[in-house]
Amino acid sequence: MLTLQKRVALCLLAFVLALSMTGCSHHYTAQDTATHVVTDMGGRRVRIPKTIRKVFCSNPIGTVDVYTLAPKKLAGWNFRLTSEDLQYISTKYRNLPALGVWMGTGATPNIEEITKVHPDVILCFWSIDENGRQMADQIQKQTHLPVLLMDYNIDLVDKVYRYLGDLLGVSKRAETLAQDSRSRLDKITAAIGDVPEAQQPKIFVSEGVGGLQTDPVGSLHIQDVADLLHLNNVVNLTGAAGQGMGMPTVSIEQLMNWDPHFIFVNEYNLNSTEKSDIYSRILQNTQWSGITAVRDKKVYDIPQTPFSWFGKPPSVMRVLGSAWASSLLFPDKVKLDIRQEAKDFYKLYLNYNLTDAQLDAMLAHAE
Repeated sequence: MLTLQKRVALCLLAFVLALSMTGCSHHYTAQDTATHVVTDMGGRRVRIPKTIRKVFCSNPIGTVDVYTLAPKKLAGWNFRLTSEDLQYISTKYRNLPALGVWMGTGATPNIEEITKVHPDVILCFWSIDENGRQMADQIQKQTHLPVLLMDYNIDLVDKVYRYLGDLLGVSKRAETLAQDSRSRLDKITAAIGDVPEAQQPKIFVSEGVGGLQTDPVGSLHIQDVADLLHLNNVVNLTGAAGQGMGMPTVSIEQLMNWDPHFIFVNEYNLNSTEKSDIYSRILQNTQWSGITAVRDKKVYDIPQTPFSWFGKPPSVMRVLGSAWASSLLFPDKVKLDIRQEAKDFYKLYLNYNLTDAQLDAMLAHAE
């Protein structure tokens, strides 16, 4: 028969073992494990936990948006950020794991690594159509995690913030960003007004090694901003392979025939410390010299630090990018101090105080 002392010792041992085991696992209360059914922005009904501790986003569109709203909820990045980009990110989130991406081209992340960080839900930012719903369903099937389809359209950014605010329990912060983003966009569209089709600025988005890859009409990277700002994307490949997807390559002869008024350059990362220099290649290549945008010196690098202002990815940064682009495209209508706009935006959305030196570097070929 066990003595009283032995019984006490065994109870203490069991208690210590229980503590050590819980120290290596996640603590779940009854509230944590409770679920409810919500309707996502694509009309899909999905059962999710009532308490959302962590989310992972299927692509960088949502990752950037969630970072601006509730960085503590972010389970990971999609890609490793460059050393230049990291300086704009709070130190607490610089070392979040890079977990990959789902994209329309068939790219998929390492699902095992995603499950290791225990996201409560995956946010799939994509088009609100059958393709978007199929993608969300497929991700849910692959991961066995609830997936919510979210709208990436720039003109709905305030609604997205409010939805995410309710989902993540940060409604006050979400309302601040919703009102600010809506106000900024409304100010731009009011200043531009209606632009007859014949007067819409013709633009070309230059990408890739030689600058002749691009985002065509219908591309998720450019289309909704083009609609918002009344832009005429010269690359209309209706009926051609690649319409609206990927980065099709055009010829210099096609580009000369289209003769854009403005060229926006999307530089890309060569490695973790270096970017491409398409901008200089365009200005130095005599084949481009006859194009109106080049001749009139209306070739601009798209600011991209830490996230692109104009569509790569098509995140909330496009609110600032729309102000930047419209001030270049419609200088007689849109009069603003883009440097002050950028400082205000970075402070509110990224919790970062931009310096004049950083702005000089960011806008070196963008003004």
